[in-house]
Amino acid sequence: MLSGPNVLLALLGSMGVLVAVLSGLALPHYPILPQARREGFRERLQRKLDQADFQLEAMDFLRVTLILAIGLGIVAYVLTGIPTAAFIGAIGAVVGYWTFLQDRRERRRREYQEALADAVDVLQEAVSTRQSLNSSLAVVAKHCSVAVRGDFEEIVARITAGEEIANALRLIAQRRRDVMCDRFAEALIAYSTEGGKLLPILQALSEAVRGLAAVRRRVATTQSRIRWEARVVCLAPFVFIIILRFTAPDLQGPFYSTVWGQLALIVIACMCGGAYYLMNRMGAKALDPIESINTVA
Repeated sequence: MLSGPNVLLALLGSMGVLVAVLSGLALPHYPILPQARREGFRERLQRKLDQADFQLEAMDFLRVTLILAIGLGIVAYVLTGIPTAAFIGAIGAVVGYWTFLQDRRERRRREYQEALADAVDVLQEAVSTRQSLNSSLAVVAKHCSVAVRGDFEEIVARITAGEEIANALRLIAQRRRDVMCDRFAEALIAYSTEGGKLLPILQALSEAVRGLAAVRRRVATTQSRIRWEARVVCLAPFVFIIILRFTAPDLQGPFYSTVWGQLALIVIACMCGGAYYLMNRMGAKALDPIESINTVA
């Protein structure tokens, strides 16, 4: 009898949280890439490498991945003596290197958003002293964090060279593909094109950026321990097989040399890989509603 009101209260509470998040992101939208084209695989990979601050070109990353796959495949075969283990080891190297890239990209994104929030605060102070937007951006470029300094220096350099501020902001947003960088670009493009009051927009933008960075930080903290536990659990069966190779070869060798043993190893690898993939996808879903607001496809 009491479950109905409790469910209703829980639903109302969750709706309140959703409204609070969306209201923090309810900033003026202005088309920053009206004719965005679809990227190819190489372009998407290069963008991810740039966002993760990897000093590699896309083709170099693929070459390193191939070398790691071959190396780990050989190591897996030597340690286990099982031909299938070489293939599984190669796949594990590819997945592991890609996971490393994704984790580093997420860390850099949090750092960028937190630095962007500080940069917006500096821009607010400069604008409040009745400086022009161009001169205020120059002030930000001198005093902002290293994580965003390159972007602001590029914006100032393009403006100084006579380029329109809207185009400079579009180029930065296109390269970053970050939801809050998009909001920042939209706000300044709308102001430079249509005028209006900039300070209220910057204040709302600063609050939204800090809110999103805080959400990312909490999600990352919660997921960190779970991810390491999942990695240990997924690697445990293969470590056990290696231990058997050196402690009980008469037990390990005869079984895994058969077709059924090879199939069993493949099933184990699929189960571990599937579980790890689902765990990462479920964790990423926490930020999907926010990332989907990004106007840059």
